[in-house]
Order: sequence, then structure tokens, then C-alpha cells
Amino acid sequence: MSENGGSVTVGGYPQKTVSVVVVAICSLRNIARTLSALRAQQGAPPFNVIVAADPELGPLDDLRREFSEMEFLSRDGCRTPIELAALGIEAATGERILLTEDSCLPDAHWVHALASSEWRGRGAVGGVIDPGVSASPSMWAFYFVDFFRYMAPLASGELPTLSVCNVAYSRSQLGEIKSVWRGSFLETSVHDALREKFGPLEIRPDAVVRIRRDVKFSDAVYERYAFGRLFGATRVANAPASRRAYFALLAPALPIVLTGRMASKAASSSAARGSFIKALPSLLTMVAAWSWGEWLGYVTKRRPARITTAPEKLETK
Repeated sequence: MSENGGSVTVGGYPQKTVSVVVVAICSLRNIARTLSALRAQQGAPPFNVIVAADPELGPLDDLRREFSEMEFLSRDGCRTPIELAALGIEAATGERILLTEDSCLPDAHWVHALASSEWRGRGAVGGVIDPGVSASPSMWAFYFVDFFRYMAPLASGELPTLSVCNVAYSRSQLGEIKSVWRGSFLETSVHDALREKFGPLEIRPDAVVRIRRDVKFSDAVYERYAFGRLFGATRVANAPASRRAYFALLAPALPIVLTGRMASKAASSSAARGSFIKALPSLLTMVAAWSWGEWLGYVTKRRPARITTAPEKLETK
């Protein structure tokens, strides 16, 4: 890995070196795990790493010494994932920008897979997000509610959504829609703008990260509520009253619709079926929390009072 360099060929097109932005919201140990996985990438073009860290995680001095070739950013008051993503992407220098979080462990060929993906005619390219093998039933539910759309098996092709835990952008394309994400990189708004201006969102099954989080169940439920409310409020921020009323009237059906989609996804994966059944009580609680938050977002047009992510319950290895 090199911090800088000349042009490289990525996705068949010459462009500058790749930047990987890690949004750090979980713990210092999580950051170290993710950065170690990035150091171990195989077959990747030259890339630099930028870590945008929640200042409440603690001093970054030890990490700066251990990963001296990487850049660490932290700013007082910049704590939410959407603020940190904007901070990191603003500092990125590569034409190809890969985005992930410190809850994720990238597979050894992750950088290669996303950096080599074609970007012309596409708004963004993302990959698979799988649960960690040690996930408890409640943490598996926490993962599944957020990422079921991106769990293997997945075929190559277009998807209506992608996750900022595993996605690649063109820096020049992001620059053309900078008014959408300046200071607040909300994936729904960003991806809608990229899709409209540059082309569809695409999935690459060979670009894989695995989630590892261990938080209190109550914190997990609140996080789902908060992000559901953020989604709802953002969706109707500039909508007329009739559109808000339409979404609010449909929102009570969300728990049924979402649970049905998740059950269908679990049924398509032999590895997920047993976990889905064990996690069902936790999953239903989190679906209800998201749905309640989304409905409140539609009705009030107000974001939640707090949208920081759930803190880690313990330091995971």
C-alpha cells in the first residue's frame, strides 16, 4: 500500500490512486482490527487510508503510531456517522473512494474488487455485508435489520440501495453533487442524487465485508429508532403536506412489509434460516423501533435528538 502515487488503471480506466475512508464510530480496538485488515489487502492498487473518528472514542495517539502511514481525522462535535463520512470524503484524494466503517472487517481482496469495478455509467458500486460468525441472536438481529439486503447470496447487477459500510464512489461524481452531502453524508440522499445524475447503483458479490458489533440490546433498539426517524424526516424534508400524509398513512404497515422482506431473504440462505428463527423476538422489536421512528419522521419532519450509533458493550477481539 502507498499513500500517494501516479495514475493507475482501475476498472479499465486510468485514474488517480484509490482512497479508503473508514468511519470510526465503535471503538479504538475496532479501528485497529479494520486497519489491520486493510494492511493485509491482496492484489490491490496503491491506496491511502483516511480514518474519520468520533472524538468520544478516546485519544488516537497509539493508533497513529501503529498505523503511521494512515491519516487520522477527528473534530470536536463531529460524532455522527453522516458527519464523519463527510469529513473523511472531503479529505480523500483518490479518484476512486471506498467507504466503510470500523464495525467491518474487509476480506483480503475487498479493495481490489471495488477499486477494479467500472464506474462510468454507474452512480456507485457496493458489495456484500455478512454477519460475524460469533454474533449472538440479538446482535444477529441487529445486523440483519440493517443489512439483510446485502447478505449473500447476491447476484451481480443493479440494486435500489447500497450501504456506506461497503461502497465505492467516483470522487469527481461526488464533487458534482457536493451540495447534497456537504457536512452530512446521508446515504439515501447521496445515492438518490448519484443514481439520477450518473446511473444505477450496482452490487459486486466478490466485494465482501463482515460486521462485528457487540452493544446493549436497548442501545441497539434506540439506534434503529433513531435511524428510522432520520430516514423518515429526510424523505419528507421538502415534500408537500399531501406526500407526508401519504407516507404517514402507509407507515403502520411497515413492520409487516419489512419483516416479510427479511423472512424472504432468510429463506433464500440456508446459513441464515436458523439464525433468523432464533433472533426473531429481537428482530421484531428492532423492526418496530425503526417503523415507529420512520412514522414520527414523516409526521414531525424532525430528526431524532441523538443519532450517534450504539456504543460497544465491550472490546471485541
